[in-house]
Amino acid sequence: MILIDCGNRQLKAQYWQAGELRASFVSGYCGHWNGRLRDWLLSLSASHCYFASVLDNTRQSQLDQNLQNCFEDRVTRYCSEAICMGVTNGYDQPERLGVDRWLTLIAASQLIDGDCIVIDAGSAITVDLLRADGQHLGGAILPGINTSIDRFRQIFSHINFDDPAIGHSDVPGSSTEQAIHIDYTHNSLEYLPLLLERWQDRVGASSRLLCGGDAGQIQRRLGKDDRIVPDLVFQGMYRLANR
Repeated sequence: MILIDCGNRQLKAQYWQAGELRASFVSGYCGHWNGRLRDWLLSLSASHCYFASVLDNTRQSQLDQNLQNCFEDRVTRYCSEAICMGVTNGYDQPERLGVDRWLTLIAASQLIDGDCIVIDAGSAITVDLLRADGQHLGGAILPGINTSIDRFRQIFSHINFDDPAIGHSDVPGSSTEQAIHIDYTHNSLEYLPLLLERWQDRVGASSRLLCGGDAGQIQRRLGKDDRIVPDLVFQGMYRLANR
């Protein structure tokens, strides 16, 4: 099977056969990225494709056509759900939780026995609190370490940044608007520890899982005991594909 994670900065894919990772693919969205993906897919003998995506409509249309040509109807797109695999979505509208965040929660619930905080550090830094019983308590969305405020607003172009819910809550957000935090007096590396300290009593002596391209910088800022799991999104996808 093929697993594809379409993020804001990169598309990543994995080819699994007989329970083993056989090949990987990574591409930015420049040049003929969709053609490179097609050539890689056609070089493999995969029976099914599972994917998660935050692409804009234009790129998503290109990807959909590509997958249709390669797999016909043997394609499954993952979306956030209210309840799945023992995890309960903490958003008031569960489908609005970013699918990448949902997949990391699915993976974390299997990796960690107790309470857990998941931090995905990419073009945006997302923080999600997960109790040992599988209840997602909501979370936060911050600009990525190397993401300007303008770029951050572009990523979330569907959000009204004048919404009064943005940045005016001390509790983990249960909507995207409530989750967005922009602190103009601190960068995200400075603000993140303050946010985690504020929320620490909600998840007790929790473990922290880090993923995303800037996970190493987050780990150096927060402490060496935090665990980096680079393929956490893929672990969530793999778990769902094999349920």
